[in-house]
Amino acid sequence: MLTDAKLTGLLAEHCRRMNTGDVDYMLELYSRDVRFEDPVGARPMIGHDELRGHFTRAAESETYDIPGTPVAAGDGRHAMLPVTVQMNYLPLGPALVAHGFLDAPRNPRRTLLTLNVVGLIRASDEGLIEACWIYWGRTDVALMDAAAGMALRTAR
Repeated sequence: MLTDAKLTGLLAEHCRRMNTGDVDYMLELYSRDVRFEDPVGARPMIGHDELRGHFTRAAESETYDIPGTPVAAGDGRHAMLPVTVQMNYLPLGPALVAHGFLDAPRNPRRTLLTLNVVGLIRASDEGLIEACWIYWGRTDVALMDAAAGMALRTAR
C-alpha cells in the first residue's frame, strides 16, 4: 500500500516526464504489463510495446501536460488528476476532425489541440502504474492559437 504522497507524486511525475518528450523515461513509471485506456472506452493498450507507440505519438505532437490538483484514494492504490493537455494540431488533429470532434483550423501549423482530461491510475505495491484510465470526450477537445497556448505554459 502506497502513501497518498507517493500516489499523487506518481501522477505529478507522469506529467513532468510527459513534458520532456522522453518516451523511455515515461515508460519507467509503468509496469511491464500495464493496461492503458486513452480515452476510456477505446481499445486498451497493454504492455510497454503498445504504450511506447502511444507515448511516441504524444512526443511527436509535442504534448505538454498542465496538471491540476491530484487526489488519492484511501486504498493506497488509486489516485486521479485533472490535466489540461496541449499538443500540436498536427499530426493527430485531422483524425479528430474526421471523427467529428472538431472543425479543421485555418492554420494547422499554428494551432494547438487542448484536451481537458482526468487520469485515474492504479499503482502496484512497487510504486509503478499498472493501470491508467484517461477520461475525455467530444466536449473536452478544443483548438487554441499556439501563441496563446505557449503563454499558458510559461504562466505556470
